[in-house]
Amino acid sequence: MLINYGSAAYFIPFVITAGIGCALFFPLRRRSLSVKKLAVLILMVLNIAQHVLKQFVWPHYWGNSYPDLINGAYNMCSVLIIISPFVLLSKSRAFRQFLAYVGTAAGLATFIVPYWYIGQTFFQWDVLRYYFCHGLLILTSLLPAVWGLYKFCWRDFYKFPFIFFALLILIIFNDFLFYSFGIIGEGEDFFTVLYNNNPCWMMHPNEGFGFLIPVIDAFTPDIFFTGANGGYVPVLWYAIPMFLLICVLGIILGILFDFIGFSRDMSSIARRMRALFAPRTKFRRRAPRFRCGRRRFKKGE
Repeated sequence: MLINYGSAAYFIPFVITAGIGCALFFPLRRRSLSVKKLAVLILMVLNIAQHVLKQFVWPHYWGNSYPDLINGAYNMCSVLIIISPFVLLSKSRAFRQFLAYVGTAAGLATFIVPYWYIGQTFFQWDVLRYYFCHGLLILTSLLPAVWGLYKFCWRDFYKFPFIFFALLILIIFNDFLFYSFGIIGEGEDFFTVLYNNNPCWMMHPNEGFGFLIPVIDAFTPDIFFTGANGGYVPVLWYAIPMFLLICVLGIILGILFDFIGFSRDMSSIARRMRALFAPRTKFRRRAPRFRCGRRRFKKGE
């Protein structure tokens, strides 16, 4: 059974992930928040365990050499997998929304575009690992949102790009640790290591997605395409379009998940604008009225 766009194998991960999601969502939807949080935490810990213990969990790694970097936070999906329990237990509304949005989108993107496995057999360990970890990422990002564990606010959209680039810094720090201990990049400088690993496309675009370059180029100053090693300035070559894209998607998703709050804020803005531009009328000061007869004094006068 080969994986090709539109083939039966292509849709298997969608069906299985949706089935597991429904099997968890409906039985637990009326349970307490603590029960729902525990169920999500179990899935998160399971995903972290299979990620950091790859050489013991997945048979295709047994007895074979592999880059130890893959056990760490080497790309955005792995970072989201590792930090997911901390985000769930935190009180950061922006981080929770970011995990819900980006975790679900990243997991679905790997399902929609399984670039590395097109034309390969579905039933092999690395393919199963690929779909297993990204399927769990989708579930652990989406279930807390639909269960009401996360509070959504559309006004947080501008925070998401900063979280994204902060996680890029975390990825660079992760790679630097592996490089410092000699696990990766022996005999190479750190810039070359990053360029070769290219985490989150921060060094240059992925070869399989060249059609995106004209779109990115339209929003990026030419100075950011004149760096060394292929002509791309690290991170800056796609910083502006990524910032805009994440903001726009954040607004759209925020409106969908916080439509009441969005409507309330828009109504408030509309009232203030009407009050600001409404024609002002001058009121004549009312003359004091005098009563005939004896003046009445108030207490304390």
